[in-house]
Amino acid sequence: MKKTSIRTLTTTLLTGALLVGVSHFAIAATDNARQRLNNFFTNVNTLKGSFTQQVYDKKGKKIQQATGQVYLNRPGKFRWVYATPDPQEIIADGKNVWIYDKDLEQVTVKPMTTAISSAPIAILTRKTVPDAQFKVTKLNIKSDGLDWFDLKPHRKSRDFKSMQLGLDTKGVRKMVMFDQLGQKTIINLNVQNNAQVSGSNFFFRPPANVDVIGKPL
Repeated sequence: MKKTSIRTLTTTLLTGALLVGVSHFAIAATDNARQRLNNFFTNVNTLKGSFTQQVYDKKGKKIQQATGQVYLNRPGKFRWVYATPDPQEIIADGKNVWIYDKDLEQVTVKPMTTAISSAPIAILTRKTVPDAQFKVTKLNIKSDGLDWFDLKPHRKSRDFKSMQLGLDTKGVRKMVMFDQLGQKTIINLNVQNNAQVSGSNFFFRPPANVDVIGKPL
């Protein structure tokens, strides 16, 4: 749009300069957030802490709420402990994934490559940038004081459709997962990065008198 007066031209130039400044600032902020996302996956070796989890059906009704503890040692090892409402443990020892349901007195074991290769939790066990598995897009929102990214798998998963990660200056603090049935799972993480985590957390031996389904590698 052409402007004839000096005052109008000056205003236009100043506005243009501000817009350029804002655009560069937004790009820098995006780059910084993306670098923090990558750093979380490449520079964090261990983490431990607590989590809360809520599951919503496709109509938005909350159908489950759980709390527990999480331990992680990259690559490939984690312990996910549900304390409430039903006690359950999921342990990845680097080769196998063990699922121990205390109420059912049952243990299921599967090779790690097939048990979580396409599961959202698998992203936390790998020490590599998310781009290796996902198309990563920075979302133009800042909710809960977090920067948000949308991740869609390069290879279609039968279990989940996509996920969103919210991170602060220290790393990922929130995960929102959308499955193929329209359900949404929200996980809030309250964890310490690079904390001292005992290797015993990732060792599992089935208790006596429980049913074991599957065979470990």
